[in-house]
Amino acid sequence: MSKLSEYSKFDHIDEEEEDSSVDGNAVAAASSSGCGKSSSSASPTRRSDNDAARAGHSASTSSTCTQQQQRQPSRTAMTKKGEDGRYVFECDGRKVYEWEQNLEEVNMYIDAPPGIHANQIQCNIQPNRIQIGLRGSDRFFIDESTFSKVKTADSSWYLDDSGTINVVLAKVYRGETWESALLGRDEFRKVVDPATKVQIQKDLMLERFQEENPGFDFRDAEFNGSVPDARTFMGGIGS
Repeated sequence: MSKLSEYSKFDHIDEEEEDSSVDGNAVAAASSSGCGKSSSSASPTRRSDNDAARAGHSASTSSTCTQQQQRQPSRTAMTKKGEDGRYVFECDGRKVYEWEQNLEEVNMYIDAPPGIHANQIQCNIQPNRIQIGLRGSDRFFIDESTFSKVKTADSSWYLDDSGTINVVLAKVYRGETWESALLGRDEFRKVVDPATKVQIQKDLMLERFQEENPGFDFRDAEFNGSVPDARTFMGGIGS
């Protein structure tokens, strides 16, 4: 599964240098605060009250040093919509991917590294998981569970002329409302907020109405009360 720290880069070219820089800063901070230093007595005499006090202070300092060396957790966010009307998943302020959906499929859009060609990209679409990265790399940029089940035979991906990886995930359950494209790590799971979920359900329901009643225009239609589920409404959606 993807580490949230990996979302900042696609190909991890500078990953080792960044890790070394972070570790070095942590060591420097630890050294300035006395971390890693130890004291020993000149002779094996009995511990006095002062010795015990110094030992207690040393244990407290060690605990503080450990906390100082821990990295800050990454922050993720599911923003409302980008310029193209797509939902955006971000990590530490960086866009990871955009996504949107209709009755049939979920579409993801990931910016590829500059100068990369399609034959350099590895994209594995599995029934409950997707992996995206560069061929020859020891890890994937994205390696996470999808929100729901995917029909792999009807799913695909391609690299467009703008350098964006387009991933098409065909829904197993047609008309199902996906609250996110990917689940992410449990403690950082991000889905759209309840109001946005209702809007997505409305869009899917209107798409279904338009499909079943092609002679009518439902673009400005409104619902009185709660929005029905496009997949289960009135006996379920057709295949």
